[in-house]
Amino acid sequence: MRTVRILLAVFALLAVPLAATAKDMTGIALSGVGVEAGTLTAADLAKFPVTEMEVSFMTKKGMETGRYKGVLLWPVLQEKGLAKLAGDHHEDLAHTFLVTASDGYRIAFSVGEIAPDFGNRAILLATERDGKSLQDEGFRLVVPNDARGARSVKGVVSIEIK
Repeated sequence: MRTVRILLAVFALLAVPLAATAKDMTGIALSGVGVEAGTLTAADLAKFPVTEMEVSFMTKKGMETGRYKGVLLWPVLQEKGLAKLAGDHHEDLAHTFLVTASDGYRIAFSVGEIAPDFGNRAILLATERDGKSLQDEGFRLVVPNDARGARSVKGVVSIEIK
């Protein structure tokens, strides 16, 4: 009986981290400077124009290529208030945003990279790859034109503006 209780306790301890890092598309926590805090859901993203991109980049396993479908990140952040930061582009360009995945992987970007008046880089919040839903993987941030895929974030769970 004692062995069964120990096994149940171990299982319970292991189950908590698994549940906390489950990958799905229930939402992306949005927080930080100049944005309306909340959760971005697939329904929220469906309000924006759909963009499809053929993307290729090198990974540690070799070249990865896919056709991603989703929405551009800049209009989403604009609607949530990012465009109204300070109104002074010198001050606005000092901001970054940190994207975090369900496994704890994090990548930082500058606001200037995606702002249309500066870098104008298209960064995609993808919901599909090669015609298949990313429901099991979760939202994926895709950065076209990066030679390496390190900034392509699988299972995005949060975006924080700093």
